[in-house]
Amino acid sequence: SHPTSSPRPSQHDIVCQSVHQQHMRSLDGRIDPCLGVIVSPFRGTSPVSEMQLFCVMHTNDGRPVPMHLEYTCVWDSTISPALATEMRAMSLLYSKQKTGVKFNQHWRNNINIFRKMTESLKQKTPKDISEEQFVDVMRQIVAKEE
Repeated sequence: SHPTSSPRPSQHDIVCQSVHQQHMRSLDGRIDPCLGVIVSPFRGTSPVSEMQLFCVMHTNDGRPVPMHLEYTCVWDSTISPALATEMRAMSLLYSKQKTGVKFNQHWRNNINIFRKMTESLKQKTPKDISEEQFVDVMRQIVAKEE
């Protein structure tokens, strides 16, 4: 994550991604690309996060070079109960951490972190639910355990 800067891969990102890909080496020694994702949730004033996918290829002399990936998403038509349960479990796990996100905290321009998150995610969620329903689902997912 690049919280406040461009989602372009830094030199550190390129090296780390190359190491991850080395770990994913196939049995015959080939290095198959695996995706790196950089998210910039707090860059600029838009509540929608920037995101970039990339992988690393190596030149003939072994230097790692980032490759920007273009992609098309095909969205599920609904948020399944199993996915909602997994998201809730992950939210509960991280909510207990000292560095957990304070969703009611101010972000910018009268927008709190929760609204910032929902604005980013609703661009990438099923289209069969209303914005109000989506926000309700997100509130249930990030609600602290009573």
